[in-house]
Amino acid sequence: MAWWLLTAATAATVSGCGSQPSAPDTASNSAGPALDVVSGSSAAPVPARDSNPVAPQCRTSDLAAGLGPESAAAGTVAFPIVFTNNGSGPCVLEGFPGVSYAAGPDSAAVGAPAAREGTSSGPIQLAPGGQASALVFAVNVHNIPPEQCQPVAVPGLRIYPPDNTASAYLERAATACGNGQMTTTQLRVRAVVAGDGGQ
Repeated sequence: MAWWLLTAATAATVSGCGSQPSAPDTASNSAGPALDVVSGSSAAPVPARDSNPVAPQCRTSDLAAGLGPESAAAGTVAFPIVFTNNGSGPCVLEGFPGVSYAAGPDSAAVGAPAAREGTSSGPIQLAPGGQASALVFAVNVHNIPPEQCQPVAVPGLRIYPPDNTASAYLERAATACGNGQMTTTQLRVRAVVAGDGGQ
């Protein structure tokens, strides 16, 4: 009887000793990676936002307007209107200028104004001396029946920079359709782009 109890007790002791080392190993392996992940995520840097101020819109008084070289094809003449920033600081141009034929520097528009063609390519920032341009297409109105066009000689163009109510006048002799209700488009204009080429 005593011999059986002694054997059972010895077996239980050996069994218990053999199972103890596995518990600390498991706890140690699971705790290490978990601490690394938490530490890494809390130390991640937060990117700084760009705080550069936006330049103001270019005003007509800050701009000099001029005409670039012309090219002709299929009864249409194309030429860029070039805007140069003459101000003391940067400014932004975006969108379409207003363009129409004019009978003189202080005269009203002649016929329908230019129709917009295409879409805006976004804002263009002009440093002092920087340039942006918009391409204009002028139809040869002599190809339009005179009774519809009511042709008239004009000495120049009236130009409104994008989002401005003050205009500039550029000399460019041409023949315009005096009928402002005519459905045929005598002028088309694209949105301003960077540089002086209009495209």
